[in-house]
Amino acid sequence: MGNIEEIKSKYIRKESRQEEDQVLFQWLQDHPAERKEFYQEKDIWDSYDLVKDSKNYSPEIESRKLHKRIRKAKQTKLVVLPYIKVAAVFVFAFVSSWLIQSQYLNQEQLAHEVEMREVSVPKGQINQIFLVDGSRIWLNSESTIEIPSIFTGDERVVKLSGEAFFEVAKDAKHPFKVKVEGQTIEVLGTSFNVRAYPNSSVIQTTLNTGKITLQTKKGKLAISPGEQTELDKATGDLTLKKVNPSNFDSWKDGRYEFVDEDLIEVFKVVERWYDVELIYSKEDFELMNFSGVIKRNNSIQHFLTLLGYSIPINYEINMEKVKISKVKEAKQTKN
Repeated sequence: MGNIEEIKSKYIRKESRQEEDQVLFQWLQDHPAERKEFYQEKDIWDSYDLVKDSKNYSPEIESRKLHKRIRKAKQTKLVVLPYIKVAAVFVFAFVSSWLIQSQYLNQEQLAHEVEMREVSVPKGQINQIFLVDGSRIWLNSESTIEIPSIFTGDERVVKLSGEAFFEVAKDAKHPFKVKVEGQTIEVLGTSFNVRAYPNSSVIQTTLNTGKITLQTKKGKLAISPGEQTELDKATGDLTLKKVNPSNFDSWKDGRYEFVDEDLIEVFKVVERWYDVELIYSKEDFELMNFSGVIKRNNSIQHFLTLLGYSIPINYEINMEKVKISKVKEAKQTKN
């Protein structure tokens, strides 16, 4: 593997491999003095990507604008670059706060400065957030995450509504916590997926690597790689089972893999995934399961075709509304 300068350059150009990313994140964690310059370079490159096709594009002007924004980061609210479908979004003001301040700050000294910065992803999109501690978050469609402007005290805490995949950098002195409705997930350094949509009756947590601890009103539970929990929002009951984690985090790579998934839940995913409204009768499809793979670069019609292989359906597509109905079995008449 090449030297760190080569890896930095490839990462900024979005050409690095996953193992190179891990080397870079560890290097940034070990060299805090180098973080500011690195993220300034990355931010400049990202800005060029967004404006380089403009007739008024000027690298010098854009660079000066960017550095001016960095100097003013403490006084500004969260700045999120325009949404690009399946694009990595660099949370500028949040990262700048980390760069300008020390990585962890005295809670009493800075408590009055802490604000929750909110990043939301609309239907039909996936965004990626890079944290300067080396952690990385994929945020799925119709999801929101709250991140403090400054991490203070002994913990790194974020709040999630929707679905996200986390790759958390190890820091034993500052555990990372994800708060969702009725549940707190504590990690030191690991990767896991959380699905916690408001319109779902359960919160699903799937562990890929490492170890996490779930805290609910009924107690704590530690889970291991390849395990998944479901928290029933109504009862507070927590169930644990073995799964293949790749079936639950493949969405961040542009596809969904369903294995005997409840069809009504699949419909909810499809609505978020393709930014459409599905119109159907729940009575037609309840207690049915679906297995298959859908990809972002396929159309909604591709999903409907897959569904039709196992269930006889009729459908009608009208702009962003899709009406689906189950074909009723013809009644046989006696002669």
